[in-house]
Amino acid sequence: MAISSAGIGSNIDVNSLVSQLLALERRPLDKLNQRKSQYNAELSSFGKISSDLSGFQSAVSALRTSESFKVFTATAAETSYLTASADSTASAGSHSITITQLAQSQKLFSSTFADTDTTTIGTGSLTIANGASSFAVTVDSSNNTLDGIVNAVNAASSNFGVSASIVNDGTGYRLLFSPNETGTAYAVTVAVTDTGDGIDTDASGLSQLSYTAGGYVLSQTQAAQNAIITVDGLTGINSASNTVTDVIQGVTLNLKTGGSVSTTLDIAVDTDTITANATALVTAYNKLVTDITDLHKKGGKLEADNTLLTLQSQLVSIFNTQATISGNAYSYLAEVGISLQSNGTLAINAADFKSAVSGHLNDVVQLFTESDEGFMQRFYTETTKLLQADGVLDAKNDGIAAQISSLDTRIDQFETRLTSIEARLRKQFSSLDALLGTLSSTSNLLSRQLR
Repeated sequence: MAISSAGIGSNIDVNSLVSQLLALERRPLDKLNQRKSQYNAELSSFGKISSDLSGFQSAVSALRTSESFKVFTATAAETSYLTASADSTASAGSHSITITQLAQSQKLFSSTFADTDTTTIGTGSLTIANGASSFAVTVDSSNNTLDGIVNAVNAASSNFGVSASIVNDGTGYRLLFSPNETGTAYAVTVAVTDTGDGIDTDASGLSQLSYTAGGYVLSQTQAAQNAIITVDGLTGINSASNTVTDVIQGVTLNLKTGGSVSTTLDIAVDTDTITANATALVTAYNKLVTDITDLHKKGGKLEADNTLLTLQSQLVSIFNTQATISGNAYSYLAEVGISLQSNGTLAINAADFKSAVSGHLNDVVQLFTESDEGFMQRFYTETTKLLQADGVLDAKNDGIAAQISSLDTRIDQFETRLTSIEARLRKQFSSLDALLGTLSSTSNLLSRQLR
């Protein structure tokens, strides 16, 4: 049994002696653990650089294709008449637009009733149709009030998009039917089968909720109508919705006012968004460079490793290599406002960049995206090589991981050896303690006998 206190038969401090001896034995193990910590720090550092490089590649991807530059703004001179948006299929230009009328949905009102939950209307069925679709609602003694009919219509499983509601006009309660969509195609009729009095077309019982175009019995206070607009002199353009998407390619018009009002709509390249993407590119690159500098500086976690300097040098080489594109106004990123600084970072002059995009868009697009010479294409190719499974960063990670695995094996072996050494030391000191105890007893006995 291991001794866990001072000697039984002597004054030997076994725990202290064993601890001191084990501390000497652990020194090589401590060095192994220190080396493992260093390797883990290096592994973490290369992970950070891989993350930075991936972030830079993502920023590059946002400017790598011509589609990246197909972002447009759509600005109406009179935003109270209409607003608009444009997608990548739009084209820069100006359009004149006149809005003759807005699209609207149909409104059908009943006569007034004294209340919503006790006054009965009649029994039978309502069939609501818009020409293309229809659905039927049964009205019986369980739901033949305004509240009951509203709930039945709105809850009908085959309701294709008609809302029922109740409006108080100050003299009583009216039932309102209205399609959820605007446009003439969504105008509805209400056919009644009146089982109460057997007459389907009079103004009493359930038939007082019937309606056909221009007929009985509900009142149409607002007719369904399409929006009508004129674009660049093309008249009579109809739309069932006030959101018009199929007139100007790539442009969505949101009509807000009718009555033959006119405005101009300008479609322009969205230089703000493109500049923001270019700024994000610079920011991502600078994070990479800053982290490389921090890790490789004196005392940095990768001070002795030149891999990162090689990586940075490869990217700088791309930046400094001229793009040879026939007929292009630009050959370097610096000419469009993105310049390399003395500390290795990039800077962007937003005003110069916007000016280049506005004045020479096609040249800027080629400078960035041309398949062989475009800077973003070259950056993307290089970062892909660096990040690929058998790339330089992956090789470094694999090498460090192998070193850590080897150290783990040696550490485990050393821990096992230390356990054996501790057991041996405790056994030896236990025997010594017992021997000293025996000698002490013998000495005391002889002393008493010789007195």
